[in-house]
Amino acid sequence: MKTRLWPLICHVLPLLHAINICDTTSRLFGVAKGLPLKKIKTDADFKTAVETFCTKGKTTADIIASVERALISLYGRRAGDTRDMLRYKRFWEKVTSSITTVRVRSLPPTSAAANYHSLRVYLQVQDWIDTTCDLQPEMWGWQLSSRRLDPCITDLPPAPELLLKMIWCNCKSDCRSKRCTCRKHGLECSLASGECKGIDCLNSPSSEPLADY
Repeated sequence: MKTRLWPLICHVLPLLHAINICDTTSRLFGVAKGLPLKKIKTDADFKTAVETFCTKGKTTADIIASVERALISLYGRRAGDTRDMLRYKRFWEKVTSSITTVRVRSLPPTSAAANYHSLRVYLQVQDWIDTTCDLQPEMWGWQLSSRRLDPCITDLPPAPELLLKMIWCNCKSDCRSKRCTCRKHGLECSLASGECKGIDCLNSPSSEPLADY
């Protein structure tokens, strides 16, 4: 295998394993096992970011800065995107195309969740590279609970409360009555609504309020 892979890939193989398919870190939803290997061959920014994880003596700030570039690359970045902007865009894409509730786990991770994930990845990679590694797990994405180490998942909600409670309708009429799910829950129709798009109905922000029927 070593003779078939160029030296850089051999150097970062521990990271490519730990970032997405390792039992001791965590998995990124929707990212295939072979994607990191493909990205390191084709994406210079991703290559630079992952090299940080394989370098001894990095700080938590170094790792968090690197994971921003790495994850945006894995999930398909556009110019100017951040992790949170990418997550926001993916949410709206799913809201407007799905006929069922959008599962939060199907979105790219929040910044907080990604940060903890990246810290665990760095700790695991350094432990594989150097068996004398003395990094403290509690500083790298783990917490001591009942005499055992549990992963820190996040310290923030998965999305703003407004987005988590988002409701949209797909009414064929003018959204006049409580048959409209938006009106029923006291919400105005929005761009996510299937037919009216929050514009062409009697429950849009520009409409005069009507009595409930």
